[in-house]
Amino acid sequence: MAYLVLARKYRSATFDEVVGQEAIARTLTCAIEAGRLAQAYLFTGTRGVGKTTMARILAKALNCLSAEGPTTKPCGTCDACVSIARGDDLDVNEIDGASNRKLEETQEIISSVGLHPARCRYRIVYIDEVHMLTRESFNALLKTLEEPPAHVKFIFATTEPEKIPATVLSRCQRFDFRNIPTRRIAEHLKKICQAEKFPAEDDALFRLARAGAGSMRDAISLLDQVLSACPEVTDAEVLRILGATPEERVTAIVRSISQGQSGAALAELSRVLEEGASPAAVALALGDYFRNLMIARVCGADSPLIEVTDAQRQAVGELAQRFSAPALVQAVGILQRLAFNVRSSSLARALTEAVVVRLAEADQFVDPQSLLEALEGSPAPAGKPGVAPVPARAAYAPRPAGAPAAGATAASTADAAPPRAPAAPTPAPSRAATQAPPAAAGAATPPTRRPRSADELKALSTAEKQEIQNDPNIREAVRLFGGEVVDMRKDAPPDEDTEKQ
Repeated sequence: MAYLVLARKYRSATFDEVVGQEAIARTLTCAIEAGRLAQAYLFTGTRGVGKTTMARILAKALNCLSAEGPTTKPCGTCDACVSIARGDDLDVNEIDGASNRKLEETQEIISSVGLHPARCRYRIVYIDEVHMLTRESFNALLKTLEEPPAHVKFIFATTEPEKIPATVLSRCQRFDFRNIPTRRIAEHLKKICQAEKFPAEDDALFRLARAGAGSMRDAISLLDQVLSACPEVTDAEVLRILGATPEERVTAIVRSISQGQSGAALAELSRVLEEGASPAAVALALGDYFRNLMIARVCGADSPLIEVTDAQRQAVGELAQRFSAPALVQAVGILQRLAFNVRSSSLARALTEAVVVRLAEADQFVDPQSLLEALEGSPAPAGKPGVAPVPARAAYAPRPAGAPAAGATAASTADAAPPRAPAAPTPAPSRAATQAPPAAAGAATPPTRRPRSADELKALSTAEKQEIQNDPNIREAVRLFGGEVVDMRKDAPPDEDTEKQ
């Protein structure tokens, strides 16, 4: 007898057996009980989350021969239920949209729905990957889809609902299948191992569930692969087959990064690569780990958003306190770009090592906020208007709250001093005024200069513009934010009234 893979053998057969999509199962159950069946259903979601399984359960519920009418609990033993579960029933047409996407094939489907079912109550047309149909096929299907015969039900499934025309979407009841939580997948894998009488470690099953990335079918297929290689599901065997990076190795790399020890981090990375892990796998593992650190830093280590074992959760909680939230967000972005770049690079290892050093030596790099503050607060040197050089380390040092910008002169501080409380309301002080210390009691208060428009500012010469363009701080800001310098101007001398006052 041919071997039946676990993903097919343990496919859910009733609404009660559905894992991770209980809300959709409950909605369909209520619709059957109330007799409010739609003419067309659209199931959307990523691969392996139960779209085809739910379609077959719905088909069995509508056509079970053991019941007098549609039922929420199909028997699973009558001829209709058995053939529908196999996918070869005469009255339930399962069609692949990718290979039957042309207009002529759609017209054949339309002509077949006029025929009454051979033995069942309903003729059901199930089209998987329906987004692959051509525009002409969708247009030909519209009229039949809106007013089908009473004995016909349409069920569509797709992973890309945005590609389906709105005219088709408006004629269907849409159900969005969500990714199945990792712990629910691990629990289901444990039940399968118990049914198959295979011993399994909880950590190994959790690792398989997480590798499934929300897809039950992918996780069961990985379990099937492990069981074909050994009679016991152990964490070491799962790591060997998946080529994944051990958690303790990733933790060691991150711990060295948190301590600023780039050499130790590179040594741990080298051990991981020598054990057979690819740079792409390391990038994904580090990205997932820093994502957990970010969640732990913001939401706490006990957050259900962190899907790790209890032992790993403690380590994540401890390491999260060694990073700031902005640093973790930046690290996730850097590792995401690394995971994309190493796929097609001949220097995958060098790129991975460079990112590890970059994360460990983060204090040596300019962060965007400090760079902006330095650019806004630094004065132009004498004889070089418009240029704002910043010392290398000054860009990283945080400015004390309420202190004036670095390099502010006494005159500029005096000009920015807030005026004493007047009898009548006055305009709000400028930004510079909010940062300057209060003026001494009884001191004369100069008037606040009004902001000048672009037309009142003086244009720079070509040499001055070129000098600003070559400034390393300006070039770094443009590189970080992907912008470009459109215009440069400098403040013109104050008008005569302000000079007299």
